[in-house]
Amino acid sequence: MSTQPDQSAADSNRDIPVKQIQWNKLTKAPILGIIGGGQLAQMMYQSAISLGIETHLFASVADEAAPKYFKDITRASSDQWTPPELYHFAQKCDVVTFDHELVPPTLVRELEKRGCLMLPNSNTLELSANKANQRIRLSELGLDVPEHQICSTESEVISFGNRVGWPLVIKPSTGGYDGKGVYIVSNQEDFSRIYPDIAPLSPLVIEPFLQIDAEGSVLAVRSGSGECKTYPMVRTIQVDGMCREVVSPSGFSPEILDQADNITLKIAQETNVVGVLAVEFFLSNGRLLVNELAPRPHNTGHLTIEANVTSQFENHLRAVLGLPLGETAMRVPAAAMVNVISGPPGKGTVPLLPAALSVPGASVHLYSKSAKKNRKIGHVTSTANTVEEALATARSAVEKLTELNPDELK
Repeated sequence: MSTQPDQSAADSNRDIPVKQIQWNKLTKAPILGIIGGGQLAQMMYQSAISLGIETHLFASVADEAAPKYFKDITRASSDQWTPPELYHFAQKCDVVTFDHELVPPTLVRELEKRGCLMLPNSNTLELSANKANQRIRLSELGLDVPEHQICSTESEVISFGNRVGWPLVIKPSTGGYDGKGVYIVSNQEDFSRIYPDIAPLSPLVIEPFLQIDAEGSVLAVRSGSGECKTYPMVRTIQVDGMCREVVSPSGFSPEILDQADNITLKIAQETNVVGVLAVEFFLSNGRLLVNELAPRPHNTGHLTIEANVTSQFENHLRAVLGLPLGETAMRVPAAAMVNVISGPPGKGTVPLLPAALSVPGASVHLYSKSAKKNRKIGHVTSTANTVEEALATARSAVEKLTELNPDELK
């Protein structure tokens, strides 16, 4: 865990100064707006209730999780949000934050020009929502990232593959999550076969297929005043590009922990982020590589609800509301989180909840989402004296929620 004042933030993103709520001038608690109605908004709302913060939600047509719980909800008129309806929502709030980063930065910038306080700001969103922009900026900062090339034509991809060797990993610069929108092609013929389908998604970030020894994540939380703290690095276990399990402590060497912590602080400063920033890492052949960024509460930080002094959700709200940040240290020896992944539609988790709650030490979080194959519909956290004990408990509860064999969860 690290904390330090932000000396370089004033030199970053100068065109959009970070404004803050002036608490000493308030006569009532500020109104928080959240754009996006997924499980992150649901869990932010739980923290907002504890802080006594009135919270309004702007939800998409298809959002299921958070709209079931909010009192004040604005529904988008269609899948394509319009500037007027976003402005109508934002101008009712003292500050607006995000459930996800897939909000057009141009819309956010327009709201900022109209005086709305949007955190993180449009510059941060523009960087984080575009993988090509991320790689360019991270490389400019001198940080290690996977070898890559940003390509806009079929011939550029083929030339890169012939130079570095096949197979290749193909990532459209925008969109994609939980392994969706990532393509692995074994040779030139495989790539040419799928290229007509993905060409409209250009530019593409192209990487050689890496030997990944381990994956991890560090969360930073930063306020508009420049106060910045990091959570202890966690280890993540991925299956088909989707995070399945998270454990803390991570078990990485002290050198890797220090390196990851320093990198995360540097990125938080340089992106001038306000709120939580997740930095995902690859460990490959002894090298720590920055993979992706997400400026919001993150799946790899869900275990902070039970395991850390202040959860990522409360600290995100503290940061965007201009409140002092909470401590990020672990308050237990070890913790684990296992995502609840739905299979084909069936009877769902509701009749299985009593069995899962009967597992001693398991904390169940369900997202009120309908079951769709390979969809995250909840998570289970456990704290214990060892990672192994915590992981066994969380797996056991997930097994009961999904009626899967524990071996299928590994």
